[in-house]
Amino acid sequence: MNATHDTSRRVYTLALSCAVAVIVAMTSAYPQYPMQSNQTEPRMVVIPWRTSIEIDGDIENSQLAKRLALDRRARAEMRAKEIEINIETKRMASKDIGRRMDDAKKGNHASELISLQSEARANKQVVDLLNRLKDLRKAEIDEAMVETERADLDIAALQLETELLHKRVEYDSLSTAGLGELALTSTQQVLRDIEQRLLQLQQKRASATEKLASKQKDIVTRRIKLHEAQIKLGMPRA
Repeated sequence: MNATHDTSRRVYTLALSCAVAVIVAMTSAYPQYPMQSNQTEPRMVVIPWRTSIEIDGDIENSQLAKRLALDRRARAEMRAKEIEINIETKRMASKDIGRRMDDAKKGNHASELISLQSEARANKQVVDLLNRLKDLRKAEIDEAMVETERADLDIAALQLETELLHKRVEYDSLSTAGLGELALTSTQQVLRDIEQRLLQLQQKRASATEKLASKQKDIVTRRIKLHEAQIKLGMPRA
């Protein structure tokens, strides 16, 4: 029994000694490579990786948004011209009413004068609404222009993101091939340059998005006020 106990103790002592030796060896070896972990760890990814399918899909959406914005602008410009024609027609009508009012005053036609005064007020209200509608169309034109600018920034940023994706793939290929530090450093510099330009474009796009949201809010406010005025005056929609 004592022999068995002594044998177990010797085995345990030997195992413990081996474990200590391994730990000491690992600890003494580690300082020989103080920078290796920095070289082999994955890059800090500030701009998320996305597939070419995702990016291409966003480019198509941005191109469609641009086409729609250009179409909205064209329609708003056409409507603005139509409103200008209507306003000019109403102004000519106002002048005609003014002449008729002068004739009614000279002829002492009181009832006709009262009728013409009412007609003049109604005509003025229509002109006021048409002017507000014209301003609304101009706001819509401005909004469409900002939307077009934002779409252009979208497309430019997405195309640069595609370039970044290709350069990242190239960098990984170089790393896998085990090429020298010079080639990797050069590629890293190109990557940093692309990332910096992309972030600047994304910042401009964010500012354009804020500007677009402000324009859209202004348009809705104008529409609400114009709609309320139409209801109040009992006028048909223009």
